[in-house]
Amino acid sequence: MRRAAPWVLLALFLAACSGGGLPDGVKVAGVVGRQPTVTIPGSKADGKLGVKTLHTGKGAKVAGGDLVAANYVGYRWNGGDHKLIASSFDAGRPAMFPYGHLVPGLDRALAGQRPGGRVMAVIPPGQGYGTNGYAPLQIGAADSLVFVLDVLAAYPNGAGARGTPVPQSDARLPRVTAGTVPSVKIPRVRAPAKLQVRTIVQGTGKPVQARQLVIYHDLGQIWRNGKTFESSRGREHPDSVVVGARQMLAGWDRAVVGKPVGSRVLVVVPPSQGYGAKGHAASGITKTDTLAFVIDIIAAY
Repeated sequence: MRRAAPWVLLALFLAACSGGGLPDGVKVAGVVGRQPTVTIPGSKADGKLGVKTLHTGKGAKVAGGDLVAANYVGYRWNGGDHKLIASSFDAGRPAMFPYGHLVPGLDRALAGQRPGGRVMAVIPPGQGYGTNGYAPLQIGAADSLVFVLDVLAAYPNGAGARGTPVPQSDARLPRVTAGTVPSVKIPRVRAPAKLQVRTIVQGTGKPVQARQLVIYHDLGQIWRNGKTFESSRGREHPDSVVVGARQMLAGWDRAVVGKPVGSRVLVVVPPSQGYGAKGHAASGITKTDTLAFVIDIIAAY
């Protein structure tokens, strides 16, 4: 329903493998939480996946279905050259990794990690971009990839709203059930012409600011027929988006900005703030369709 972030595109190109120790000469310096200094030798990598935990964190281990928040740096390595190709430290916000839904190389690096930990992975070209390389990041067919990830948190698929329920008194709007996994009952009345936003659970966290990275669960239905066209829980992990950056529908964005973390929000989005005159044929949404969302705001960075 939205464009994939660059780190997602990177993850999708990694292939299956099992990890061992790191190649000789690959070193990392610096404290967890700050951009590390990575030393990569001039020799070629050994062609094997290498994974090493550099600092052990605390708390629950990363498990299947978790959305892992991590700061990271990524380098290309081809023996004669190495270059920083991506850094969440430079971007000023962490990246999100849906553990268990990544390719095995990144899953292997995150397996068993805990919040506060740091892990390093060296990924050979056969388990990276392969023979095609990746021109936008100037990665060639012979380039290995080197990553250092600082794990900040892991959000399970069962995460959701946390706060005080708010009474629902408007019979003209959809009814949202209570519980960890909400459902929506759309009334058999004409859809409202304007954007409607109602707090269903009042969170206790800080209000979301525009341009923050928000971790969320959502459920989206078409008012006309009640069809579910969007479900982050159906993808088996929370999702994330930079709000106020036109990565989501305008009505969705407007509803989230300013709401406290932990809140559950009902949003009724008219066509003008949804998919507009083009609709979204792949989802069965026409140019006249009003949409209803329930959004759980889990965290914000």
